[in-house]
Amino acid sequence: MRPTERTQGATLIVSLLLVMLLLAVIMSVTAQVTLSARRSSTDQESILRAQLAAESGTALVQARLRVMSTLLRSAQFKPADTPVVMDDLAALCGLSSLPSVPVGSDVCDLSSRPQGLRDAGDARVRLLVRAVSASAFAAAGLDGGTDAKRAAYWSDLFSGPDGSTLTGAPTSATYAVTYGLRPTRLTRSGVSEYRLFFTMPDAQVTGAAASATRQVRLRAEQTGLNLVIQRPSLAPNALFTNHHFASPEAEAAGDRITFTSRTMFSGPVHTNGQFRFMGRPWFGGAVTSAGCRAGQIQTAPLPTGDSCGSDPEPGAYFDSTFQAQANMTPSPDAPTFCYAGNPACAANPDVAPSFPQGVTWNAPFVQLPVNGNDQAAAAQSGGLLISGTVSNLQLYRASVGGQDSQRITYTVGGVTVNLAVGANGKLRILDGSGNWVSAARAADGSVAPGSPQADFNGVVYVNGEVADLNAGPDPIGAAVAPFSGLTVAASGNVNITSDLTYADPPCSGQHTRNPDGSVTPATCANLGARNILGIYSSGGNVNLVSPQSGQPTRLGNDPRIHAVLMAGQGAVQVQGYNTGSPLGNVNLIGGVIENYYGAFGTTSGNVQQTGYGRNFVFDPRTLSGVEPPFFPTSRTWTMALVTTPTGTTQPLDPVELRGDTVSEAP
Repeated sequence: MRPTERTQGATLIVSLLLVMLLLAVIMSVTAQVTLSARRSSTDQESILRAQLAAESGTALVQARLRVMSTLLRSAQFKPADTPVVMDDLAALCGLSSLPSVPVGSDVCDLSSRPQGLRDAGDARVRLLVRAVSASAFAAAGLDGGTDAKRAAYWSDLFSGPDGSTLTGAPTSATYAVTYGLRPTRLTRSGVSEYRLFFTMPDAQVTGAAASATRQVRLRAEQTGLNLVIQRPSLAPNALFTNHHFASPEAEAAGDRITFTSRTMFSGPVHTNGQFRFMGRPWFGGAVTSAGCRAGQIQTAPLPTGDSCGSDPEPGAYFDSTFQAQANMTPSPDAPTFCYAGNPACAANPDVAPSFPQGVTWNAPFVQLPVNGNDQAAAAQSGGLLISGTVSNLQLYRASVGGQDSQRITYTVGGVTVNLAVGANGKLRILDGSGNWVSAARAADGSVAPGSPQADFNGVVYVNGEVADLNAGPDPIGAAVAPFSGLTVAASGNVNITSDLTYADPPCSGQHTRNPDGSVTPATCANLGARNILGIYSSGGNVNLVSPQSGQPTRLGNDPRIHAVLMAGQGAVQVQGYNTGSPLGNVNLIGGVIENYYGAFGTTSGNVQQTGYGRNFVFDPRTLSGVEPPFFPTSRTWTMALVTTPTGTTQPLDPVELRGDTVSEAP
């Protein structure tokens, strides 16, 4: 039966309605899928922006730590700061004055302070503000033009567990992190050395964008660091001069000391003045110059002391021509100079000092001590304190009662005292009956037969002059026993009249100039040797008395001196340097620290005419802390970021939060 037209129309309408309903369902489903996809894409974008924001915050924390490393590398104190550094150290602990605590003891515990060094005022960070200048901040790209701005920087950085909050809003997102280095304690780690220990905590940075958040955590690998604040020992110097002239008269006349091709120093060399070079001098250690011009080193009473009276002028004299650091060619690190008319200047300059370990022309001014008070105090408490001129002081190795001993014999006012110290550090004295007995120390630092047997810390201090310092019965025998560390200090002159040698020297030979102009340094292979000697005159000269001086001496040709020699207000020099015929070289193993550069001999060109030449071999042990006991320290304080609890090992790379980066949703 054929369907009617009405039935067919109804079927068509129903079919159309079903199709339209199906299309509507399909469109609805499609719209939902599209909306979900858009929603998912938006969420993913937010998460990505939150992640990038968190990583931006991480980069900021890392940058602050790297800048800290850079700033602390530039830290230096001025001589005028010397009187107040101790007060700043006390303020770091919240104290009005620094207590006297034994070496190795804590001055204060800072670990319980949740705010670290942050305080109502800037007293706890004043030490850092003083040490790191506004120019150092500017060089690092920071605004540190005022003390208040630099104090805020250090307070935020060392803000302890409470930390300081850093925020930012990069790419329509935000980040936030609370971070602060955590000071734990201030320790007196040496006679003139303090350490501020602190830890580096982990960092956790939160990034947020819309409703999405991400966190980035950095784990600290190198958690323990310290700032070492010290008056450094002057022993680690091959040569140190305050005035780089032979005398005040020479300085007034502009008669400069000249380093020539005969000059070969294997250790650190420093002057507070300016160097002069001719030929091809060689320096195997770091070379530094504070750049104070002739006649500008000003002497002031304590507590100020010496300083440069005008702005320093970084640079050096090449023959008679001064070249400022900025004008040195081809570079300040390897400057050369040519006389007019030298056609082969580039390949063969006339003046070409060699600095394989680097040179600094604008180094800090370093103050020498002006007295021997520290050495006198050490001698009174644990050494040997002698009042009056010592007409004869003998140091030599000998066997006493079958025991290898360091002999010390001195004569004052016609009275001779014979002492012996064994490897155990105990003092013995020869009594009136010719017997070796225990020596007891009196409160004034003198010794006499008695008990308890005194320990000996190695310091002999003479409140007066040492007229004759020698190696005892055998003038070429060992002056210093293999286990012995000695410092001979005097307020007046110290006159050396014989060889003074180590039983176990760390070095041998001499520096050799090779045919091609290079230098082969002396051999220093015995760096485990323990014996060491320091000789210090705080108010006079250290004189090597030559046989042509007209004075009694057993110092002959090519003498051997194993010691660190220092004259705080005078010079290390040779008496009789300008008379007679050449006497060879003074063969020194150690170093020379002096106010003025003392004369050893005279030359004509490179030819020795009178007196002695210099064969100076630096004792590298002093760079690793092996030095004469209670040897003088600089009056100028220094600060450095250090990675080890002892020593002065500085980080090779900027300090960072190291380890794996872990990203996660909270």
